[in-house]
Formats: sequence, structure tokens, C-alpha cells
Amino acid sequence: HTLLIVNYSLSHPGSVHDTFTFQSTRLYNEHADLLPDGHWVWADSAYPLEPWCIPPFKKPCNGWLMKNQKTFNYHLSKIRVHVKHTFAVLKGQFQFLRELQFRIQTEKDLKFSVQWIKCCIILHNMIIRFETDHHKQDGTYKSSLKWAHVEGKDFIPQEYEAPDGDEVVGDRTYDGTPGQATRARLMDELFDSPQSNAQRRAG
Repeated sequence: HTLLIVNYSLSHPGSVHDTFTFQSTRLYNEHADLLPDGHWVWADSAYPLEPWCIPPFKKPCNGWLMKNQKTFNYHLSKIRVHVKHTFAVLKGQFQFLRELQFRIQTEKDLKFSVQWIKCCIILHNMIIRFETDHHKQDGTYKSSLKWAHVEGKDFIPQEYEAPDGDEVVGDRTYDGTPGQATRARLMDELFDSPQSNAQRRAG
């Protein structure tokens, strides 16, 4: 939500599927050491469902999501939209990242490209921190953060009504895989939290 980039993985070409790329990251392989107990990462639907990695519900083949599942997905997207904001600001500050035109023919070319992108990430974080400190000092708020929030409104999907499956409202049995059980518990916590405006809806 601050637009700071706190974790990244470089060296895979864009043709590699997100899932395969994710499996090569330190976060995937060392999540037990990197994430404190009771913590997880929000992910998009391309990522695996685990107790420490929570993607949205996927629509079943030839089926429909239940209303509570769609509401959960909507609120998850409001969290994850900050990732889109961050990429928008990063590419806005460093326009050549929109279409990186380096010819990668050797390992040296690849290393050069990776170092180039790393430099952009480091400078991006420096800019965000500078803007945050400057805002605290003079009270102005003409920053990348404000711009991203305004420009990023269209990234949040709307909740569309559609035929729904059968569901038991208030069901507190968390069956399935550990990831499914964790996501179901988090969905209940979303509806139960006094800080949330999410409403349970009967099917």
C-alpha cells in the first residue's frame, strides 16, 4: 500500500508462466522462515493455494461462484490493486521499462538487463521514501502514492451479479486442503470483522 517494492525475482523471461517463476523464488521455497506465524501473502489466480499464499476463488468449470466468494474476491482485489499501482508508478518513472528493448543473446546480456531493472527498483524505492519524508515535513501530498490511487481506481473490478451455487451462510467447517481451509477462515473473518464493510449474502 506504500508502493514500496519489498520482494522481487528477476532473470525469467516473460514467456515463463507465473507459477513456474514463483516456484523458483526464495519466498516460495523459504516461506516458513520468511513469513511469521499467522502471516500470508495475497496472490492472483495464477498462484497456488496454500495456507501462506491466498489467491481468489476460481469459478468452477461450468459453474458459478457463490455470492460470498465473489465478495471475498472483490475485497482481495482491493488489496492487490496496490501491486498494479506500484508497477504503474515504476514504469511511469522509468518509461523504458514499458518495453525493455535489450537484445538478450548471451548470459552477459541477461545479467546486464537484470542489473538495469534492479537499479530501477532501488531508485523507485528511494523516490517513494523521499516523497513520504517530504510530505511529512511540509504537509503537501503531490506524490506518486496520490497519483497511483487516483489513476488506479479503474483497476478494481466491480461485483457483478450472476447465478450462484448452493451455500450455507455461516458454515464454520473448514474442510478441504490446508489452503482451502485457511481461505475459508479468512473469508469468515472478513465478514465478521467490525472494520470491514463486507456483508454476508444468502445465495
